[in-house]
Amino acid sequence: MKLIELHIYGYGKFEDYVIKSLDQFVVFYGENEAGKSTIMSFIHSILFGFPAKQSAEVRYEPKNNPKYGGKIKAFFPDRGVAVIERVKGKASGDVTVSIEDGTIGGEELLKDLLKRMDKGIFQSIFSFNVHGLQNIHALKGEDLGRYLFSAGTIGTDKLFHTEGFLLKEMEQRFKPSGRKPILNEKMRELKEVQAALKKAEQLNDQYSNWVSEKEEIEGTIDRIEKEIQQLDQAGGQLREYKRNERLVLEAAALERKIKEQGHHFFPEDGLKRFEKLDDQLKVAQARGLAIKEKQDHFENELEKYIPDFALLEMETEIEARTKNLSLYEQLKQEKRLLESKLEELTEEISLLNDQLHTNFNEENIQYSNTSIFIKERVENIQQTQQRLADKQQRLEAEFDEEKKVLAELEANAQRLKSQLLGEDKRKQLMMELDQLENRERIQAEWRYVNDQMEAVKSNKAAEKVKSKKEKSKNRQQTLLFGGISLIVLIWGIMNGIWLLAAVGIAGIIFLTVGQLRSIDHPESELSAEAQILSKLIERERDLKESLSRHSDGNFFSTKSLLEKDEESRQQHRELIVKIEQQHHRFEKVVQQFEEWEAEQANWKQKKTELLNQLGLSEKQGPIKLLDAYHLLEKQKQYFREKKRTEESLKTVTASIRDMEDGLKMLAHRFLQNGNLTPVEAAGALKRAVREALEQQTKHRDMISKLAELGEELASLQKEELVLREEQAELITNADAVDEDQFRLKAKNTEQVKGWSARLQDINYQLDASGIEVEDREKILTGISLDEQLGENAAKLEAYKRDLTQQFDSIADVKHKMKVIEEGGIYSELLHQYRQLQHEFAEDAKEWAKYAVAKDMLSKTIGRYKEDRMPRMLAKAENFLSVLTAGVYGKIIPQPSGSGFLIEREDHVLFEANELSQATAEQVYVSIRLALAAVHHDRYPFPIIIDDSFVNFDHLRTARIIQLLREMSSQNQILIFTCHRHLLDYFSDKEIVHLQDKSLKEV
Repeated sequence: MKLIELHIYGYGKFEDYVIKSLDQFVVFYGENEAGKSTIMSFIHSILFGFPAKQSAEVRYEPKNNPKYGGKIKAFFPDRGVAVIERVKGKASGDVTVSIEDGTIGGEELLKDLLKRMDKGIFQSIFSFNVHGLQNIHALKGEDLGRYLFSAGTIGTDKLFHTEGFLLKEMEQRFKPSGRKPILNEKMRELKEVQAALKKAEQLNDQYSNWVSEKEEIEGTIDRIEKEIQQLDQAGGQLREYKRNERLVLEAAALERKIKEQGHHFFPEDGLKRFEKLDDQLKVAQARGLAIKEKQDHFENELEKYIPDFALLEMETEIEARTKNLSLYEQLKQEKRLLESKLEELTEEISLLNDQLHTNFNEENIQYSNTSIFIKERVENIQQTQQRLADKQQRLEAEFDEEKKVLAELEANAQRLKSQLLGEDKRKQLMMELDQLENRERIQAEWRYVNDQMEAVKSNKAAEKVKSKKEKSKNRQQTLLFGGISLIVLIWGIMNGIWLLAAVGIAGIIFLTVGQLRSIDHPESELSAEAQILSKLIERERDLKESLSRHSDGNFFSTKSLLEKDEESRQQHRELIVKIEQQHHRFEKVVQQFEEWEAEQANWKQKKTELLNQLGLSEKQGPIKLLDAYHLLEKQKQYFREKKRTEESLKTVTASIRDMEDGLKMLAHRFLQNGNLTPVEAAGALKRAVREALEQQTKHRDMISKLAELGEELASLQKEELVLREEQAELITNADAVDEDQFRLKAKNTEQVKGWSARLQDINYQLDASGIEVEDREKILTGISLDEQLGENAAKLEAYKRDLTQQFDSIADVKHKMKVIEEGGIYSELLHQYRQLQHEFAEDAKEWAKYAVAKDMLSKTIGRYKEDRMPRMLAKAENFLSVLTAGVYGKIIPQPSGSGFLIEREDHVLFEANELSQATAEQVYVSIRLALAAVHHDRYPFPIIIDDSFVNFDHLRTARIIQLLREMSSQNQILIFTCHRHLLDYFSDKEIVHLQDKSLKEV
């Protein structure tokens, strides 16, 4: 689908706003509040319906305009251009769809055009914005990989949030190593209660025995109740036998009577059938007499209606002659028209001969070749003539233009050459520039040397101050250490401790040597600084002498003159190159003129040859070849039409003569008058034939009626014979001699039927009461039913007494158990244990729902990885390689769970959270674009992007724009942005400026 035009009647801030001629790649630019979000929402609303009033989406209903909605013109590859209009109406609006083939429909037709795509899936796959990148900024760790996987699956973060929601709900209910989840707490409580319950059971052994006794008594009660139920059923059956005893006895008596009467065959409804046949036989005999009377009447009338058979034999020819009489006047009129047309064709032929300056006739016109091949050559000659004329005009214009450009270039080159500096002047300025550049360099070095001298002097003064401080400090330390060494020495000598005396002497010697070294070191340092300072003073003197030797001058003025001259020389060189190129183009135009003259000569020769083949000549003046061909073709058509007209005239004349001769002959034969006109003869012949046909019809009707009466009489005779045979067959089947014996057997048969019907009725009643054949035998031959009923009642009473005793026993046991249950902990623990089991089962069911949902989601993700994801990842890897300039090129699904590994060009794998923020954004964009690309075959919809690349630097932005340009060959790309710097990547015709303006069309 490609959007061509948007027309907003009223939507948000836009009223009667039109955006026309949308290209394959369009950028909507506008500052904040310009209406970018409104345009995006308008596209979604027209295609999929306005948002509901309770929806979180903005409806953008206009404040000051009653119109709400608009229309979109779009191209669909399989249906052509369609106009989709949606205005305010029901909740989602009233939509009308018009296709260029004339099809008009509503919501269903729109759904067919959109391949049953809904708004949510469209926005997930083909419409994305900066919020997707903002989610990447907010996510960390494994969440980032799962988010990218969700984007590659359904285009949004729904899968990511769904998976997280299911996992969170499951962990709130159960964790394998958790303590706070509901199921973990319930399991711990169950274990504690179960342990307490086992201890209570050990203290209630007697209770267990009573439980066993209770179960045994309950089993006995079930057995007795079953016995009582069986006895009740047997008593009911005996009472049913007693109720039907009279019917069983009557049935047995009827069976004996039927058996005594014996079995004699008699036809079913034999007497009724015999009497019916007798009645039919009497009716047939009466109808036979009536038919014979009719036969006599029709034979007498037949002689009156004998037609003229000779006239009837010529009926077909007479009808044909009279039928064509209606054409007689038409043929005469046609003859006059053909004669008139023949005169007109002769005049037209003469006129065309005058226009062609020829004298064509039916013979020599055939030598003129007007075949389709000649026509093609004529058209080619005509086209060549037009092309050569156009080429001549174009070459003349190009000749003038190239000549004018060449003159302008030569004039500009001459002007620039006059402005150039002479070689001597240029050399002099270059020498001055070198001297000025040296002076600037020497001055910079002189300032550097002065700075160094000041630094050395400053260091020297600082060193002197520092040296004085160090000398004062060293002097104090030396005096202190020397005093200590002298005291140690004196103390050792006075006390005879020579080791201390040696230490004191060593300390004095060490101080003396150190003092001597400190005196020598500053002198060496001072001498080094003096040498550096003297070198700097000598260099300063040399630099001053160099400055005195270089003359003063304006460095920048000289440099500007030389740069301006160099620029002019460069322009002059460029003009020289352009002049050479222009000379080449000018020569090319001249060469094309020569080629045109050769083509013109060739064309004239071909035209002369074609005129000869057509039989024409230009001696009388120039001929337009194509017009002459058409006139010649028309002339041939006139000759052919003239020939057809002459042949038609001969045919019409012969037809008129044949009609007149045929009618005269028929009138003479059948009307005895050959002087009638064709019209009079035709009318009289028609009347004669009509009268003969009427007589023939009456004659045939009478013959047909006589035949029908004969057939009907024969049929009645056959029917009478069949009826008599059927009566005889009934008597024979009943094994009777005559009709009287047949009637007697019929009476006996009816009596047996009555008994059988009563027996059948009794059997039906017994079957309905459940009395089978065996039951009847028991009633007729077994023990008395009264005795059986008494015995059954006695057994039933005994079992009921036993059941009462068992109920008393179980009530006593239950009372004892209840005493223990009411007075102990066991009942409370048991109730608590059952309650906890029930609660745990309910919570486990709730956990199982989320576990099953997560398992189904995992399986769905697995199938998606195997079936659909490889194709999407192949596209995404291609896009990622383009966006990262080949640094990252492979996207690998995680072996388990949902996430991706990204491979760098050195084959190092990274998880999504290990990538830089910018690279993660590129992976997201690659996956989203790949998802839209792989759905293009089934859903060729536009891709709508809202400011999704604002965080990219200029290199990444250039790559993504280039990638989108390549994708625009398949999908239409619509980009909405408020950043002006992005417009540098697009041409003016690709940019739609959204801003308040008086014009309503963009």
